[in-house]
Amino acid sequence: MSKLSQSIIDKFSNAQRQSKLGMVVIFFEKIINIIRKYLVFLIIPLFNDGFDLVYIGLVTSLIFVITAVITYIEFKYFTFRFDFSKNDFVIKKGFLKKTKLSVPLNKIQQINLNQNFVHKILNLYEVQMETAGSDSKEVNIKAIEKNLAIEIKDFTDSLKERVKINKIDEKSENHKLEIDFFTLIKTGLTSRYFETLGFIIALFFGLLEYLDALSINYIPSFSSFIKNGDFGFIAVLFYVILIIFGVLGSNLITTLVKYYKFFTLKTNNNLTISYGLLSTKTTMMSPNKVQIFSYTQNWLQKKIDLCNILIFQASSEMNMSEKSNEGSKIRIPGANKNDRDKIFDLIYKSSIKEELIFKPNIRKFVLNFSFFGLFLSAIFFTIQYYFSLVDAYNYIIFQTVYLILVTFISWRIYKNNFLFISDNFIRIQSGFWDISTKIIEIHKIQSIKVYQDIWYKRLNLADLNISTAGGEIRFNFMNDNIINKLVDTLAYKVEVSKKNWM
Repeated sequence: MSKLSQSIIDKFSNAQRQSKLGMVVIFFEKIINIIRKYLVFLIIPLFNDGFDLVYIGLVTSLIFVITAVITYIEFKYFTFRFDFSKNDFVIKKGFLKKTKLSVPLNKIQQINLNQNFVHKILNLYEVQMETAGSDSKEVNIKAIEKNLAIEIKDFTDSLKERVKINKIDEKSENHKLEIDFFTLIKTGLTSRYFETLGFIIALFFGLLEYLDALSINYIPSFSSFIKNGDFGFIAVLFYVILIIFGVLGSNLITTLVKYYKFFTLKTNNNLTISYGLLSTKTTMMSPNKVQIFSYTQNWLQKKIDLCNILIFQASSEMNMSEKSNEGSKIRIPGANKNDRDKIFDLIYKSSIKEELIFKPNIRKFVLNFSFFGLFLSAIFFTIQYYFSLVDAYNYIIFQTVYLILVTFISWRIYKNNFLFISDNFIRIQSGFWDISTKIIEIHKIQSIKVYQDIWYKRLNLADLNISTAGGEIRFNFMNDNIINKLVDTLAYKVEVSKKNWM
């Protein structure tokens, strides 16, 4: 190895500590966690008649002192180093209960360099290492200097790949993708409508829970608004426009703040991804660890050539939920078709060629329409018949519009659902507004399951479920005979493949 490499080896052979300024980061992190967990209990005394400012001040001071002592102990008894004899990254921590954590370098699938607001002020970084099969960060070094953080990241990659140590050159144009500010604006205005709307609704009900905890009776005001409020056409239109602006504004702000100065760079056979305004995150990802490559595009994004990419790595969570095991997912916003193809090529070093195409049975549309359209309409009719919530004219308009929307949505869901199978890849497309395409390599399949409900059997239909270490993909309402042939073919390809799943 070079002199530089040898100097780093000598450096990391000895136990290293976090930056002394890191105690500030750890302290504020603990205080913020306390505020988040006990916010209600901290606010309630302010509404009590017997509020004692001196008592509250003493309790607050005691919490700060105890937190400061715990912070110092955590800092003092935390060290990390490389064990070159075993090729492990070793962490020792704990005062009364001592813990030694050894992580084999070849098990590390992702390295993150994070900076929150306090980190940025102090010019420090948090280093996280994730391994396959773990639902949390195996290694979490709270606060170290920037140079040391980059050395750890690069040196770990060098040991894993057995190549010459290279620093990340952010000015290199080789295999580099940058998302500019204007593209982020377009992405923010065309993405995540339903997700953000759901978040706003959840926030509203969360606020009601807080009001309950503070013993504030909001029910009379709410009831008065329902009884006396204006729900005419103009008023409803105003509420809808207000919600739309709220969703668009929220999307735009969160996208700009979260993905500011986004770039991805190919280095040492790894993808390095960095982004963030207030909180910066730098992630090193090995393409070999990618289990599912997914991208989403709606009608508006298709017109302006944008899509959002989501990459699933190996994890302990065997589902495709957006919220489960978030650390194993890498998001790339605002990529165009050319960028998407480049990233796909960087990861898989191949392209998808001739494919077999399958569609679900038409009963997928019939079932969705029957339940969400006819069944729910019958419930609405029953409620209206017995309670007369609105006048007959408005009810007919509502029911008609509702049935038209359900018919359109059910048909779109059926129309956009496809299963594509090529020699090396499986691709599933689905969705109503946001059309999602999920791609997996056949040799990375870990299990194939066929589900057949009792009413499916008579219709000769079944559901196909394919699992990988990063999640699963599902294709419903498929002919049972075709599924059985596909299962045999896929199982054979997995069995004879000499490629590793990681």
